[in-house]
Amino acid sequence: MLNHIFSMNLVIFISIILLQSKVLIAQSISHHNPLYKSRKLLYDAGKDWSSLTIFGPIRFKSNSQKELENLIIFNHFGGYVDFNSENKTFSFSGSSHFKYKKYYYGHIKPSLTYNKKKAKPSDSINSDFINYQENQSSVGFENSWAIIQFGRGKESWGAGNDIELALSENSSPYDYFLLGSDYGKVRVRYIHGFLEKIDGNINRYITSRGFEWTNKESLIIGFSETIIYSGENRSIDVGYINPMSSHLEVELNNRLNNLGNANANAVWQAHLDYLLANKFRVSLNLLYDEFVIDSKVQIGKEHGKAFSCRLAYTPRISNNSTFIFHSSLVYVGTPTFRHMNGANNFVHKRRPLGWKKGSDGQDLNFGLDFFNQKNLMIKLSIGYYEIGQESTTDRVFDPYFDYLSGDFPSGVIYKSFYFRSSYDYWSDDLFSLFAEFNWNQNMGNEIQFGFRFYNSFVSEL
Repeated sequence: MLNHIFSMNLVIFISIILLQSKVLIAQSISHHNPLYKSRKLLYDAGKDWSSLTIFGPIRFKSNSQKELENLIIFNHFGGYVDFNSENKTFSFSGSSHFKYKKYYYGHIKPSLTYNKKKAKPSDSINSDFINYQENQSSVGFENSWAIIQFGRGKESWGAGNDIELALSENSSPYDYFLLGSDYGKVRVRYIHGFLEKIDGNINRYITSRGFEWTNKESLIIGFSETIIYSGENRSIDVGYINPMSSHLEVELNNRLNNLGNANANAVWQAHLDYLLANKFRVSLNLLYDEFVIDSKVQIGKEHGKAFSCRLAYTPRISNNSTFIFHSSLVYVGTPTFRHMNGANNFVHKRRPLGWKKGSDGQDLNFGLDFFNQKNLMIKLSIGYYEIGQESTTDRVFDPYFDYLSGDFPSGVIYKSFYFRSSYDYWSDDLFSLFAEFNWNQNMGNEIQFGFRFYNSFVSEL
């Protein structure tokens, strides 16, 4: 009964935001927004590389300073409704963004997902299940060279579309602080946040830092470090607050509030995005979790590693339409993203923080994207993946079994061919329809469809 009352209140709250919001656009764009989808696709075609970065998600472009000189508020709001046949879920979400006096912005995205499922595996009667975990919001300051933000959301770091390894938009949102700087061809980013409390009193945190160099035309090179740390009643660790520090330097010099090597887990990445002849986009991410320094001492052990690569080709078929052919490969090793202390695994709210299939697996994909440069986008892809029994999608807080070399993927292997398709149509950036059809060799068909609506205006004070 209380769930129904709370869900109705949330629906009313979202409706008020969508219909009455006085609240531009500077925060990250919802991945449901047609602007997000079109910009992401056109990066493959070599468009607007001056704004392309490994530090996602994609953000709204800042308005010119001349536009923001007056005391005005820019407003944008929208929402979407969709139904998923496989999970039998119904989702309702709203979003509202504002920017005030050149530099200050805010964002709120309440959402509700409703389905019919068993409350527990042992229950014989289905019960209504309401999920509020996707709610996001933030406030911040942004000018031409700096970003400071507090809120609840998720980061997506990596080169290339949909091949992120450690942090991706597929995770559950979390509370964090963000600090970023843009020095022209050099950009830096730092985040520090709280993930969740597990087992009653074990606090889990996340922090990440990275930098990139870009010529803003055809090349981006970046490096990043991401750390999960935890402990019983552990507070935020001041040793990780310095954006210039590194995990190894802090841990080896005993500057953590929990000493030893069992209370934090770090991964390091190198990123490359390269545009060749304005037709070929090559993207690469290389990740290491653990290093085998001396194979003669660490006999039989293997690196904890992962990599992802993607090639996109854009032939010049028509001036009014864009076709993009692409292929990608993602490989994540068996022990990667697990730790000797399972509380430091790269998961949050029982979902991977990065690659959506977790770990101990690989995925090969081929696809074709079409965009008519106006209001219609179609995406088709086929692929094959293999996932082993040590994936972080299962037994999410179990430690790794060992770091000994062995079969990959490990144990019982889940294999499947799949086909995915999505269709988006929108009108004047105000209203859009979408549909998705997915087929999986072992799981059958999945159909998702719905509509989205958006509006924006300027209010003078």
